[in-house]
Amino acid sequence: MELFITFLAGASVLVGALLIRISKHANRVEHLSMAMALTALISLLAADLGPEMVEAVGEKPILTIAMMLAGLAVLIILDRFVPDHEDSEEKHDAENAAHVGIISALALFVHNIVEGMTIYSVLCSDLKSGVIFSLGVALHNIPVGMMIYSALSSAGRKQKAAVSIVVTLSTAVGGLLMAALSGLVTETVTSCLVAVATGMILYIVFFELLPHVIKEKDRLMSLAGAVLGVAAVLLSTLLE
Repeated sequence: MELFITFLAGASVLVGALLIRISKHANRVEHLSMAMALTALISLLAADLGPEMVEAVGEKPILTIAMMLAGLAVLIILDRFVPDHEDSEEKHDAENAAHVGIISALALFVHNIVEGMTIYSVLCSDLKSGVIFSLGVALHNIPVGMMIYSALSSAGRKQKAAVSIVVTLSTAVGGLLMAALSGLVTETVTSCLVAVATGMILYIVFFELLPHVIKEKDRLMSLAGAVLGVAAVLLSTLLE
């Protein structure tokens, strides 16, 4: 179950690639998914991971804070190699855009392996929290798939498909690595990985999703996405 959910979180990259290919309103779909991801991840932090991290800080303050900062730092470093979707369209010609797409895909491959490891760890620690985390990551990955497919506009269909599939499977690869190492993973290691996941969520929420949603002029789509994100989290409580 944990591996399947981890795979689904990564598979949303293909959803984004498909939407950018067939949708006449790709920008609105992208914004809707990001608004949903924002409220879903904020709900996860407020209701589940936040209180858990407060308790962990009380027991092991230095280790917990260090792991959260590590999760934050990992995404800051990796995301420096992933240009914004808008930049790839406005500032690059077709040949350079293809290069940008490949570099982005390589960075995202590493990014998603780490993300897959943390998703799997959170799922093993608490199914409900893991499902919400996976949902937030999946919604966040839809615009990523859009960005990669758009950046590879000059590439052939087979190249686009190959790159999108490789990035998609990298999340599952991270989950498989954690599953293979499960015999070596202690409760302390799991707690550390959950703290890393919390740091990653903080980065995604405050440095990626929130600025985008605030900047977006389509307030109706923002509100719709926010409501749907909360609704998705409420539905996840059925797992308890």
